[in-house]
Amino acid sequence: MLSIEAAKNIEDLFQIKAAIMRQKLEDVGGLGGVMEILDLSLEARKHEDYQKSLKIMEPLIDALKDQPFASNDAVVYVSISDRMERILYHHFCQTSSNQPVKNISEICPMDWIYRQYALIFFDLGDKANALDAAREALKWNPMFTKCRILFALLCSEDGRWEDMLKETVFAMKSSFRSVDLVYCFRFLRDYFFYKKQYKEAVYCSFLRTRFSSSRDIMLEIVNDMMMLAKVVNFDYKQINDEDMAESCKKYGFTPGFNPEVIAIVQRCYEEAFLESKSEKANYFAEIMAELKTEQEKRNSVNLRQLVERSRNIMS
Repeated sequence: MLSIEAAKNIEDLFQIKAAIMRQKLEDVGGLGGVMEILDLSLEARKHEDYQKSLKIMEPLIDALKDQPFASNDAVVYVSISDRMERILYHHFCQTSSNQPVKNISEICPMDWIYRQYALIFFDLGDKANALDAAREALKWNPMFTKCRILFALLCSEDGRWEDMLKETVFAMKSSFRSVDLVYCFRFLRDYFFYKKQYKEAVYCSFLRTRFSSSRDIMLEIVNDMMMLAKVVNFDYKQINDEDMAESCKKYGFTPGFNPEVIAIVQRCYEEAFLESKSEKANYFAEIMAELKTEQEKRNSVNLRQLVERSRNIMS
C-alpha cells in the first residue's frame, strides 16, 4: 500500500484514507457492523429506550474519532447516502472550480450516523448535543433535508427564529418528499405567527393541505385556522394562489416543490428510461409521483378510474 508521503495524486490519497477508515471500523464489524448498529439503535428508539439507543451508538462514535477525511482547498469530502441527494448536491453545492468531491458514504455513512445521534439526543432533551450532531450530519451532507428540518426545529426551540427561517427555506429548496414540505410549512406558520404576520401564517397553514391527506394533519390544520381566526380578520374564501405565491417569493421560498428539483427529477427519469435502466427509471418515477400535490394525485386517480370505465364500456 502506498504511504501518504508517496501518494502522487488525490485518488491515491483517497484510497489510503479509505483504507485507514476501513481499518478503524473493524472494531465495530466494518461497514456491515455500522449498519447493524444503526438498525439496533433505531429499534431501541422505536421502543422509546433512548438511553439504550445512545449506548448502542457509543462504540461507533468512538470509532469515528480522528477519522482521516478532512476537506481542504484540494478536495471536498462528503457522505451523501441517498441517490437523489447526491444529484441535488452536484446541482446546488458543487463549485464551478473543478474542485474534486469524494463521497465516502459507501465507506462510512457519516450523514446517517450523525443524524441518528442527533435524534437520540433530541429524544433525551439534550438540545446542545443534538444541535452539534445535526450540524455534523449537515456538514457531510448539505442536502440531507430531514436532518436540516431537525436542525430548524432545534433552532425554533431555542427561540432562534431567524436561523429557523433560514434552515427551513434551505430545506424547501432541496425537498422532494411531501412529508418534508408539511413540516416546513408548519415551521413557517410558527415563524410568521411569532412575528405577528398572521396573513402569512394563514397561507402557510393552508398550503400544508396540498401535501398531506393525513386525518391528523388535517385536524391540526383546522385547529390552526380556528386559532388564527381569533387574531386576524381574514376571509379564507379570498385565499388565492397568486397572493400566496407572492408572499412566499418575498421570503425566498415557493408554495410547493422547487421547480428546479422537479426539472432535475424529470430529466433523470427520461435519461434512465431512454437508456433502458429500469431500476433507475422506477426510482425517479416514484419521486415524480411524490412531487405531485395531494390534489394532483386525486385527479390522477380519477383520471385512471375514468379510463378504466371507458375500457370496460368498450370491451
